[in-house]
Amino acid sequence: MKKWLLIAVSLIAIPTAVIWVIAEKSDSYSEPQEALFAADHDLTLIPGYKINDKALFFFIKGTNNLGAAYVQKDLFGWKADILTWSPMDSKRSYENLSGSQGQGENLIYGLIRHGDDRIVQIGEDRATILNLAMLPLSEVEKLRLEGLYIWYFEGDKLPGGGEIKLLNKDTGKELGTMDF
Repeated sequence: MKKWLLIAVSLIAIPTAVIWVIAEKSDSYSEPQEALFAADHDLTLIPGYKINDKALFFFIKGTNNLGAAYVQKDLFGWKADILTWSPMDSKRSYENLSGSQGQGENLIYGLIRHGDDRIVQIGEDRATILNLAMLPLSEVEKLRLEGLYIWYFEGDKLPGGGEIKLLNKDTGKELGTMDF
């Protein structure tokens, strides 16, 4: 009786495992960008970082939506987490802090101008600032990103109910604040 039970369980478990492996492998990609494009092909990718088995990308969806996504590497390759986005200011002013977006409980980001001359501070921590001029010039012009920078702060968990400050890098003068 035990022998037949073992055979029956094996006949169910082995095909199920094979199907699972095939499904996992077909949803995994050799590069993180491929995983994001598989999720949505209408993205202009802005790399944040790629460290070990984790990558952060920002993206422009269409021509007027800014978003972020994490990509994780597992046994079979890279897989994209949930993509989230929000509309960008159609005038692309961003002279001051004019809004922020979040991705889960550990990432907050937004757009500013003059990123080389500014500091974005969340609590006592500084945000990382990415110059969108890293994109091909044709994309920058098409998407009207001239002079724009993405600022972002990532932590294990964002401080609840905090304040974001925009500071002049040279003088330390506060140029604006925003609650999050």
